[in-house]
Amino acid sequence: MVSGHERQGFARKMVDGTAVLGLFCIVVMMIWITGDVIANFFHSSLPDTTAWVEILNVIGFALPLAYVAMNRSHVTVQLFTAGDRVKRLRDIFGLILTFLFTGLLGWQLSIQAWRSTAALESAVLEYRVFWYPAKIALALGFMSSAIIVLFQLINALRRDKEG
Repeated sequence: MVSGHERQGFARKMVDGTAVLGLFCIVVMMIWITGDVIANFFHSSLPDTTAWVEILNVIGFALPLAYVAMNRSHVTVQLFTAGDRVKRLRDIFGLILTFLFTGLLGWQLSIQAWRSTAALESAVLEYRVFWYPAKIALALGFMSSAIIVLFQLINALRRDKEG
């Protein structure tokens, strides 16, 4: 039987891996854009730059979402000071809203990704560019973020009940 610590270690490795893949996509996108800018100096262009930048941008944005949620490193702004109880309730309310948003968006994106994959959705530019991998990555990013937020919500409710 797998212990909770081993599952958490596996989840951490998976989330870290998606963040690294997202970083890789952003770096490839930056290199592609730089190459296109350099090619423009020679009155040329890299093929399908816009399409590839769109795909890499979506993947680079979506995959690290679970990493941000797991590390609770999202950006927050505190407008008012409040007591501990109010802060806990505010955090719980924020987690509920975040879970609903990421869960519903992940659900709808997974439906679109499934349809796109079944149809092998692509665009023929200079060569065939498949769109479905980006849609799958986007859906996985939001769904994994929703799962992480759900676990954070459960822990927040547990802590609020205890103290």
